[in-house]
Amino acid sequence: MPRCRCRLWVSWWPAVLSLQPPVERSFLPRLLSASVIDMPAVEGGGIFVSYRRQESRDFAGRLSDRLADRFGEGKVFIDVDAMEPGVDWREEIFRAVAACKVLLAVIGPGWLTTADERGRRRLDDPDDIVRLEIEAALARDVRVIPILVEGAVMPGRDDLPESLAGLVHRNALAFRHRASVPTPGA
Repeated sequence: MPRCRCRLWVSWWPAVLSLQPPVERSFLPRLLSASVIDMPAVEGGGIFVSYRRQESRDFAGRLSDRLADRFGEGKVFIDVDAMEPGVDWREEIFRAVAACKVLLAVIGPGWLTTADERGRRRLDDPDDIVRLEIEAALARDVRVIPILVEGAVMPGRDDLPESLAGLVHRNALAFRHRASVPTPGA
């Protein structure tokens, strides 16, 4: 049975790094700046993982686990692990974004077009959780790193609400999963 292999393509790195799930720890310091790695523990974390559950829950969960292994659970915020039942999720998001140094925006192929139960695009809803997370980070001048998964591409300026326009100017990291193909004669 073929194994899944992840490849990380980053325009500003001199080479392509090959990653196999789970994400190798040597990758993490390259993803985050030294200021995040060396920052003191902050309740709610210094690394915020933003994602759409419908399409990138598994990737976001693995990424969050590896970040927590490397930097400590108290420095990583991901909604399923960090929010207590009964809290106002919008206030919790704003608090967590205010405490973070970097927001990783996991963007899958359907991130732009995901619709709500009425068929409306979720990003157009001012109360969409992913929109609120990224808006809060951009407004607070938090470093936002788009993480493109499963062949997703960076959205264009015309694809986004005005409040997310700053996202298009952020340098992204792209992950592509490829099945290993046996080498002929091997």
